[in-house]
This record gives sequence, C-alpha cells and structure tokens, in this order.
Amino acid sequence: MAASWTGQSKGTPLGYRIFILVMRTLGVRAAHGMLYLVVPWYVLTGRTSNRALRGYFRRLRATDPRIKGLSLAGSYRAFGRTIIDKVALRAGLEDRYTWAKTGRQHLVAMLEAGQGGVLISAHLGNWELASHMLHDSPGKISVVLQDGEDSHIREAIEGSTSSARFGTIALGNGIEHLFRISDALREGQVLCMHGDRNMPGARTRKALFLGEEAVFPAGPFALAAAQRVPVCIAFVVGTGPMTYTFTCTERIPAGSGADVIFNRYVSELERAVKEHPLQWFNYYDFWQQGRT
Repeated sequence: MAASWTGQSKGTPLGYRIFILVMRTLGVRAAHGMLYLVVPWYVLTGRTSNRALRGYFRRLRATDPRIKGLSLAGSYRAFGRTIIDKVALRAGLEDRYTWAKTGRQHLVAMLEAGQGGVLISAHLGNWELASHMLHDSPGKISVVLQDGEDSHIREAIEGSTSSARFGTIALGNGIEHLFRISDALREGQVLCMHGDRNMPGARTRKALFLGEEAVFPAGPFALAAAQRVPVCIAFVVGTGPMTYTFTCTERIPAGSGADVIFNRYVSELERAVKEHPLQWFNYYDFWQQGRT
C-alpha cells in the first residue's frame, strides 16, 4: 500500500483530450455522464486507492454513524466531475455554473488590509474554481503548489484552455520558493496553501483526525506563525448540479502560534469532510503515511 501521496494524478493525455472534446461539442453535462462509463474501470483496478477509501469510509462511519451514501464509485465520480469542471471553467464556460459564497468578507478584509496573509485549504472539492469565484476580490492571491502533474497531461489541459487567474509559486527542492513566498507576503499578497497532503521528506505534525492519529504537513502552519500574518481557512465544494460554494472562516489573528492555527485547521477540515464525505480526494492511506 502506498504510504504517502506520490505527487501525480491518474489519467492519460488522451483521456483528458477526449473529455475536453466532449465538453466543447456536447456540453459539460455530457462529459459528466461519460463518468458512468469510466468510473467502473477505476473501481475494478484501483486496488491501492480502493483500500484507502474503504479505510476512510470506515473512520467516517465510526465517528458519525449518520453519514450515509458512501461508495467507491461515488467518490471517483465526484473526483471526475471536479476535473471536468476545472477544465470547463478554464475553457470559458463560467456561465454554465452557479456560485455561492459564505464568509467571503473575511478573505476580502484580509486582502484589503494589504499586510499579507495565508489562506489554508485542502484537497476537498474543487479549490481551483475559487479563481473564478473570487476574481472580483481586491488584492492579489497566489497559490503555493506542488507541481506533480504528468507533463503530458498538463500540456493536454493547458493546450485546450485559458490561463488560471491566480498567481502560482511552485515548491521545489531548493530554497528559491521560500524567497518568493517572503516577497509575496511583503507585497501584501494572500497565499493559498493546502494543509492536508505532505511530500516525502517534508516536516510533519500529528493530530487526531476522524478519531485516529494522522500526519499533516507542518509547513503552512509554521509559515503563517513565523511570518506573523493572519490566516483564513477556506474550501470550495460542490453543493448541487453545476453548483459550487466557497466557504471561509473568520480570520485567525496575526501573531497566532502554529499550534493555534493547526488545531483550528484540523477541526475545520474534519467538519467539512463530514459534510462532504465524497469530495475529499486523498487516495492513499492518510493515517498510515510516515509510519514505519
């Protein structure tokens, strides 16, 4: 079993191009419908991800027996829809979707202050769509990301779509990204980082998550504390057919310690995962990573 995320998503360049062609000729809903043909293959062949999902579902039910409707196929279809919707939005099909925003004022206040800040999210729902939902917000947002996509898949998507609206800072093996992060914060930018997936060799910290100890990356929380900037926690989740909702917490004040930020994040992520259990897309054993 894979003990950690490998840094790459599944899929082939041809598969991505087929979905893009279907979206442009038959529409987004037709592309969604194709998932019913594609998903059974993942259910049959995804041994590692299937095992990880079953463990995740077991922990969900143990902590909240009211959670129903969990299935491997349901999770894979939800993930497929996020990929299709991401490409559709970047292809300029925004008018096909409905948007809702809860707590947006907290992020706007952080942007308007011009003193920098950190927005911590997760691999829950479809974060990239926030670039379309927040395009009218003041200030600048940059996404700190691990560029682990297969280059051919990335070319297939980028060759068929427009550019994203966020700036990006790619994490690398050296220290160049640290200087870019510091410069961005000094310029008053808000940096978006994910707090639920760590790369091999990165610093980690542990917390109870869905009733069992899990390993999280330490970086986002240590960075926000060291830079003494405010923090918001935000997610973008699907809440209906062709409908997405952006939710953002109140600001955690600048100068808060890493423990305060981390504990709040784990609490907010657990709440969000229970509300949208099929939209958390960590397809490896989140609780076993980093253990020997």
